[in-house]
Amino acid sequence: MIKIENIKYSVVKEPFFGLPKTEPELSDEVFKVRLERTLAAMRSNNLDYLVFYADREHYSNFDYITGFGPRFEEGILVLKKTGQAHILLGNECYGMYQHSRIPAEGILCQTLSLPNQPIEKYKDLGEVFADIGIQNNHNVGIVGWKLIYPVFGNRYMFDTPSFIVESVRSIVGNENAINATDLFIHPDYGVRIINSVDEIASFEFGATYASDAAQKMLLNLRTGLNEVEISQFGTAGSLPQSCFPKVLSGARMNLGMVSPTTNVVKLGDRFQVNMGLRGGLTNRRGFAVYSEEDLPEESRDFMEKIAAPYFAVVANWYEKVGIGVTGGEIYNMVETTYPKAQYGWSLNPGHLIATEEWLSSPIYENSDITLKSGMCIQMDIIPSTEQRYAAPNAEDGAAIADEKLREEIAAKYPEVYGRIQARRDFMIHVLNIKLKPEILPLSNLCGLYRPYMLNKDRAFVINR
Repeated sequence: MIKIENIKYSVVKEPFFGLPKTEPELSDEVFKVRLERTLAAMRSNNLDYLVFYADREHYSNFDYITGFGPRFEEGILVLKKTGQAHILLGNECYGMYQHSRIPAEGILCQTLSLPNQPIEKYKDLGEVFADIGIQNNHNVGIVGWKLIYPVFGNRYMFDTPSFIVESVRSIVGNENAINATDLFIHPDYGVRIINSVDEIASFEFGATYASDAAQKMLLNLRTGLNEVEISQFGTAGSLPQSCFPKVLSGARMNLGMVSPTTNVVKLGDRFQVNMGLRGGLTNRRGFAVYSEEDLPEESRDFMEKIAAPYFAVVANWYEKVGIGVTGGEIYNMVETTYPKAQYGWSLNPGHLIATEEWLSSPIYENSDITLKSGMCIQMDIIPSTEQRYAAPNAEDGAAIADEKLREEIAAKYPEVYGRIQARRDFMIHVLNIKLKPEILPLSNLCGLYRPYMLNKDRAFVINR
C-alpha cells in the first residue's frame, strides 16, 4: 500500500500521446447486440413494452438503442418485446428518426416540441401509445435516467415527466407501469455496464479529446489571463459534452457549477479546469502557483497536509481496481487510507462512465458488486478542504479488459491500443503506479497531477 511518505514531487516531462485521426463508428452489429440484450431483459422481467424518455441532458438510454439523442427537444422511444420500435419526436428533431440504428417508425409528437411552436398536428400522448399497440393488459417499463429502484423507493416511482407516466397509466393502470431504468444502468446487472471492443474504442475517442482539452488549458494557464481566455485553449471543439465544463479561479471556486467569466487568474489563486465528453472526463484542481513561496503563509503546508495524501489514495485506487475486486473493497481502501471524516469526500470514490459522465457506481460501502471486464470506470475521489487550501482533484477514466478483450482491441483498433499502452507505460514507469494488466487508461492525463499548476515541469510520483 502506498503511503504519504512514498509520494515525491519530482521532475516529470509532460506526456503527449496524440489524438485519434478518425472516430470509431459503431457498426450495425453493435446495435443489433444492444437490441437483443434489451429484448432479453424485457423477457426476463415480463415486459410487453419499454417507453424510453430522453432530453438533452438525459438521453443515453435512448441513444443506446437508436444511436442518437434529441437536441433541445425531448424524445420518446417505444419498444415492443418483438423488437418493433416507434420514435416520437417534436417539430425540429422529427426527421432524425430516419437515422435510427434499428428499424423504427417515426411519429411526430408536437407535445415534445419547444414552447409556442406549431401544434396543429397535436395528438394526446395516451392516444399515440394506444395507436402503437399498448393495451390495458400490457406490462410497461418506463426508462428514465435516475437509478431510483432498487436503491431507494419502489418500482412505481419515476423520474420521467408526469405527462408520460400518466399517459401510460391511463391505458395500463398504475400496477402495470413500472420504473425499468435499472435494467440499463444498475452497476451489477444493467445491460449497459459491459462494453464491447467497439464501444471502448468509441469512449477512448471522447476521453482522449476531453483530456487533450484539459491538458491544453493547463499548459496555457498563466496569471493575467481570465477564465474565458483560458477556456479558449480547449481543443474539444463542438464535440458533445457529457459534463458541465469549468474553468474557475480564486473565490469563484466556491460557486461550484458555474461557467467561466472574465475573472482574471492571479498568483496564489485556487484553480480548476475540467472537460467531459462521451466516454470520459478529465478534471484538475490545485493552486495557480509555481512553488510554495507563491502561497499565503497559512497555506504553505498544502503539499504535505492536503496534496500528498490525496495523490497517495489516487495511486492506491489505480493499483487496487481490477477484475473480481468488489466495490466494497475499493470503498474500504479509500476510507481506511483517506478517511472521509478527515478529508471531506462524500460521493462514491469512483463510478462507471459511458456516453454520460456518471452512469452508476458499484463503489459504495459494503458493496459486493465485482468489477468486470468491459466496464469503463472513473477515478473520482473528490475531497473538500478549508478554503485556504485548494481541494485537489485528478479525475480520469479507464477501461477494464481481460486478455481476450485486450487482444480484440489491439487487433481491431491498433492506434487506440497503442495510445493505451503508451499511457500504461507512462503510469507504470514514470509515475511508478503499478497497474494490473487489465487496466487500460483512456485519458491522456491518467495519473498525472501537478498540484502547483503553473509549474509545468514537476508532478507527483511514487517513490517505493
